[in-house]
This record gives sequence, structure tokens and C-alpha cells, in this order.
Amino acid sequence: MKVWHLISNRWNSAISEYALSAARALKQAGAETLVTPLQSSPIEARFQAHGFNVESVENFGPAKFARLFSLSKNFEPNLIFTYGGPETTAAIFVKNGRKLIRFYGQRADGLGVARQILGRMGHFHVDRLIAPSRFVSEPLGGITGGGVDVVMLGCDHSKFSFRDVQRAKRPEILIFGRLDPVKGHREFFPVFKDLVSIAKSKGDPVPRLRIVGLPANLSLSHLRTEAEKFGLSQDDLTIQCERVESVAAMMSECSLGLVSSIGSEVICRVAQEFLLCGTPVITTGVGSLPEIFVDKTFGDFYDHSQPKEAVAKIYQWLCTGHCESKVQRQTRALSAQRVFSIERMSEDLIKIAEATVS
Repeated sequence: MKVWHLISNRWNSAISEYALSAARALKQAGAETLVTPLQSSPIEARFQAHGFNVESVENFGPAKFARLFSLSKNFEPNLIFTYGGPETTAAIFVKNGRKLIRFYGQRADGLGVARQILGRMGHFHVDRLIAPSRFVSEPLGGITGGGVDVVMLGCDHSKFSFRDVQRAKRPEILIFGRLDPVKGHREFFPVFKDLVSIAKSKGDPVPRLRIVGLPANLSLSHLRTEAEKFGLSQDDLTIQCERVESVAAMMSECSLGLVSSIGSEVICRVAQEFLLCGTPVITTGVGSLPEIFVDKTFGDFYDHSQPKEAVAKIYQWLCTGHCESKVQRQTRALSAQRVFSIERMSEDLIKIAEATVS
């Protein structure tokens, strides 16, 4: 099978991450692959680094249709994958009887009758839609005559896997990801303050909060100021704004992974990475996050608007995660591989690809 991936993303977004993983998954299943991203985009360099055959374009506008048609004619794909609107529109002019799968990486809320009609018109040439979660797929039924397949992102478990490192001495919660208001760091500070108070009242080891991420719409100084407002000292909280050499080791040594986001999280990669490292994770209930918990040992999600219930649930998982054995962590990591690995994504995508082209 020959598969051609077209992607118009200009930055390293979750959609770009999905496109790279999907291409790797199909290539692993034996598909001959051509990738056409935007020139000089971050994802172009990442595809090249993974050894893909890459033929980039400046854009997917009408001026580039001749170039795309030439690529299509030379490669002769059986199946085309698109990941955004511009390349899906461009595919009308290069499809030439071939099958087309459109990945939808954003939730399309508010699809009234008029928008459903427009959506169907814009996808008349699309043979199948895939989405990374049920949260995304649910509103899409109105714009396609066929079904919407859900395929979770597959992560590289050779990079994210259990590491036998010394566990943190104090119970440690780790939030990993960019410093951005949508990630909910500030909203978690009062919850963490209550966790510290509970531990002290019980005579339990006092937990620490570790935040690791590069600034993006939120500065380090602003985050520290917010923490101080809730009385969190440097003994309670560590904030690191530099790249970490071994993310897997960092995830393996903490007691509990936390995703405190108050929005977004359509594709929840970091939660999957914690689990692939064997570490339990607890998240808010936004976006696709609740769908991560397909195994009761993985953790749980909470409602950030219900702080008392959130504190109780987080404290329980924090104590559990801190006392776990090496075997328990390894068992969780293996369970996560069966759900969140590139190999699992490969199995799911090749079935859909073969069914589409047959």
C-alpha cells in the first residue's frame, strides 16, 4: 500500500504530533510513504529526522495544485491522509479516484443544520474520517455519510517506558508541559495547598509539587507570584523552565503525574506518556482526558470546579503512587503499551486503511 500524508500545520501542535505518529504507524505496518508538509515548518524537520520521503510545498493554495498533481502522479498513492482544511480542499484536485481519509483533531461544536450541510459539501470527496477520541468524533457524524473511526495517538514506548530510578523521598506530583494559562497551574495551587494541609494533619509525609515546562503565554515569575499568593514556599514547590535530558526518568521517579488543564486536551499525549513510564496519572475532566482511563490502575479524573472532591481523589492516588512497588509500575507500563503504543496505533490504522481502499 502507498500512503501520501498531506499536512498544513505550521507549528509543533498536537495535530502535527498525530500526523507524525500516524505516518510512523502505517510505515511500520509496511506502507510505502510520502509526506508533504509545509516548507520550513517544524514538522517537516521531524519527518526528515525520522527518515521519511519528504516533498514539501510552500502552501496548499491553488498556485501549488500543479506541484501536488505532479507528486501524486509520480508517487501514485492508494490512499491519501489529510490533517487540516487547506490540504483537504487541495486533495479534491489531486485525488483522481484514490481514497481519502481526513483526520479531525479539533472538536467541531455547534454543528447546526446549515453547518452540517456546508460540512458535507466540503467533505464530499472524503471517504472516511478519523478522530483521536470520542470527544472529537461525536459531533462529526453530521458532516459525513460514513462513520467516524476513533484511533488514539500512539506514543513511542522505546522513548517513554518504565525507568528503574530512585523514587522521590517525599510524595511528588509532577506537572509536565508548557507554562500556559490553559494548563491550569494556578487553579491547582489551592488544591495542592489543601493536600499539604491534609498530610500534615494526618502526620503523613508532606508532598511536593514539581512543575517542569517552558514558558508559553505564562512567565516563570508570574507563576511563582501566583504560588506565593496561596502560601506555597520553595519547600512545597519546584518550577523548572529548562529542557530535561530524560523525561522518562523524571516521570518514573515521581509519585503521581498530573494534568491540571482547564481547557483544550483534545489529544492528551502527556497523560499517555506518564502511563507508559508506569506512573499513575490524575487529570481534570476536560476534553478527551477521561478516555485515557481504560484500566482502573491508570488513575482517575476529577472536576476542577469541585475542589473538595478533587483533593480527596488526588490525595488517595498520591499515596497509592508513592508506595507502589517496581513490579506495580512495570505492570502498568505494559498495560499502557497495549493501548497507547505506536504498535497499537499501527494495528488500528492499517485495518481502517485496508478497509477504505478495498
